[in-house]
Amino acid sequence: MGEFVVEKTYICLKDQPVLEICNYECRILDYDRLPVSLRYEGVGFDDVMHGWTENRTMSMGRSNAKKLLAGFGISQSNPYLVAKLFHFTSLTDCYWLKEDGEQVSWKDVSLFRNELEKAVSATALMGVPGFFRDRLRQTVREETEKKLRIKLHTPELTVQGLTAKAWIRERGGMYLYKVGKKELAASSILDALGIPHVAYEEVEESALAGIAEQKRIDRIKEAREKVVKCRIITSEQKAIVPWEDFQMYCAYHDMNEYDYVTRRDPYGYYTMQIADYILGNEDRHGANFGFFMDNRTGKLLKLYPLMDHDHSFSGEKVLPSQTSPEEETMEAAAIRAAGAGDWGLDYEAVLRMKKPAELSGEQWEGVLERTQMCINRRPQKEMPEG
Repeated sequence: MGEFVVEKTYICLKDQPVLEICNYECRILDYDRLPVSLRYEGVGFDDVMHGWTENRTMSMGRSNAKKLLAGFGISQSNPYLVAKLFHFTSLTDCYWLKEDGEQVSWKDVSLFRNELEKAVSATALMGVPGFFRDRLRQTVREETEKKLRIKLHTPELTVQGLTAKAWIRERGGMYLYKVGKKELAASSILDALGIPHVAYEEVEESALAGIAEQKRIDRIKEAREKVVKCRIITSEQKAIVPWEDFQMYCAYHDMNEYDYVTRRDPYGYYTMQIADYILGNEDRHGANFGFFMDNRTGKLLKLYPLMDHDHSFSGEKVLPSQTSPEEETMEAAAIRAAGAGDWGLDYEAVLRMKKPAELSGEQWEGVLERTQMCINRRPQKEMPEG
């Protein structure tokens, strides 16, 4: 009779194992620093494999996703295999998956510390054909399977969203490059309002030359699009927790997530609803807003600055709110948010702005109309007597 083999895998936060998975059973090692979506006493194997890991694999609907997987020689039906190859590392946090006996540590797999593979980034952003399987073979021809897994470092197989994007390390730090000029207009409007957000700027053509050939850069210009970039907001000290992960935590603990956020960060929550209404942002879902988390303690902090505005400036007059506890329109949610307090927003600065070059006249008129609506509904300051 064959010997029973015990297989162990660990979810680690940097070098600290926080969850052990052994023969399809989970054992909590550090509850307070577990991934938030797994932070409950009954956490099981399915929660990890069909929850946590699925949220750390690339969507097949993402631009250039098929080219990325083809480059690795991996079936398009199983992007999980590629994410596993890179230990499920991500630039949103410092969690990763480690098999028992692997002679690797956080410094070996960390995307924050190691150089990123430029060939993979070029394919993710510009659709440049990549043959990473050959690159892998050349790099690790005489290495073992477990060492192979740490020879290339890329976040592109775990990054979320559908827009063409890539992480690029520059002298000034790490930046997310993406195709989408609407981010520039959204940044200028949020600057005027005074709402914290992730700031975007246009990428110079000279910087793109190091990623793709000129004909691919020209295609973007011909489509009247731009490549923009923003600086990373996470670090080895601070992670981000998506709202959808926090909702899972609340469901396990019979908590109301909206009561929590309006107590913890009312400014961030209500100004987000106002911002999305003014911008006509129809894509504020549970994966593109959420909380900062302290990596030392696992504690949630305030909401992180607003990001992901490449689906803004919708022409639809009525849009449903995706950040409200009620079934209501974005307009209704924003009006309620504007009346909930004096948030110190400078609506008049938007009205004084010149139309951003990235917007059509119709899109800009929509912004001005929605801004005026918020002005009309904000709390009126009482005049002093006498």
